[in-house]
Amino acid sequence: MKKSLYTTLGVEPAAGADAIRAAYEAQMASTDPQDAVRCLALKEAWNVLGHTQRRAVYDASLREQQASQPDPRASSRQRTRPLADSTYSNARWIWVGGLVLLIAAAWMVTTRTKHAHSRVSSARVLPGTTIADGMATTQPAPTATATASTARPLTAEALFAKASANVVRIDVANASGEDVALGSGVIIEQATVITNCHVAKAGARLRVQYQDKAYDASLILADEAHDLCKLSVLGLSAPPLATVAVADVKVGQKVYAIGAPQGLDLTLSDGMVSALRHVDEGTVIQTSAPVSPGSSGGGLFNEQGMLIGIVTFQMRSGQNLNFAVPAEWIASMSSSTLPSRDRDTSRTAAASASGNSDILGTWHCFGPLTGRGMDVSFEGQNHVNGTFDGQPIDGYYTLNNRQLSLMGRVFAVEELSPSRMVLSAGQGRRLACNR
Repeated sequence: MKKSLYTTLGVEPAAGADAIRAAYEAQMASTDPQDAVRCLALKEAWNVLGHTQRRAVYDASLREQQASQPDPRASSRQRTRPLADSTYSNARWIWVGGLVLLIAAAWMVTTRTKHAHSRVSSARVLPGTTIADGMATTQPAPTATATASTARPLTAEALFAKASANVVRIDVANASGEDVALGSGVIIEQATVITNCHVAKAGARLRVQYQDKAYDASLILADEAHDLCKLSVLGLSAPPLATVAVADVKVGQKVYAIGAPQGLDLTLSDGMVSALRHVDEGTVIQTSAPVSPGSSGGGLFNEQGMLIGIVTFQMRSGQNLNFAVPAEWIASMSSSTLPSRDRDTSRTAAASASGNSDILGTWHCFGPLTGRGMDVSFEGQNHVNGTFDGQPIDGYYTLNNRQLSLMGRVFAVEELSPSRMVLSAGQGRRLACNR
């Protein structure tokens, strides 16, 4: 029998998950990084043995191999026994081997069935897609969900072909038609795209590019706390899209990001879930999958091509510090955060006419996801002081036509009232301010 994955890591088949992880880390630490073959073997062993379901299937295959191996002692006895005894021995071992194989096969079917039932709740089709309606008249809907959740990992080529059918590029222009921003989006149902608010609200006009066609888009829902915006795109159609709950996303699992970095054609990058970061709004997914400007709003997918998150931002101060908000937040988006553009315009105009009265006073501003921001006080005579990203500021500001100029920085004022202000600096940086 060939060398097993357990011997590759140097652990016993009965080893627990912690022991396997420790063995993998120790082996990788002691292996020369230039030894590509050895590193690949260790990663393959960890990819299987570090995953509960994959390990169960692998263990079952080992048992099948062991059951199918002939017993040397039996072969020796066969050579010394009469022909009748040899025939009887062969028949007996064939019968025993067949019984073992039948038991192993039944165990595998039972195990996979249990896994399918336990994971049905982790993968669901987003509301509004046609898969549930279509299944209702032909067969129970859970069948489609179970098939998706228990599917084997796709190759990178197959995954891109499947998942990219739900990813678009978004071009953002100002009122004059000049391009001001680029981003990505995910088609979650017919004529509906999800993207980041820092993409959708960067300009006045939105265009969606999908499979060599361009569509006009309009903003219908903005959840600023989660940086998720929903767009209506008439005439846009795509396959149904399944999602995975963040509770079923595990650190270390392989993921793929698909987006349109720098406005290029859709691009695939791979990595793993580096961490699950807990913030006030819930859990944010940190990934090592490379992300570039323009990828914001794109999709983060698991190995089966199911959506686990919306790529949202990257920390340029570190390497591979990329983040996605979980896909399950899409279902809980609140329309209460979408202000009327007319109402915002009148608010800003009123503030300007009254000497920027709404902006006067102290504000505490933060990035809804990053937690970074500023604490500033706007005073009379256009004076401002406080801190910006921890650095002290003391100078002057101007507020004119929904644009705030602050110590050399320029923000688009998306919302302004006596108690709330939302600022956008573009390139993924938005600040929500309260008194």
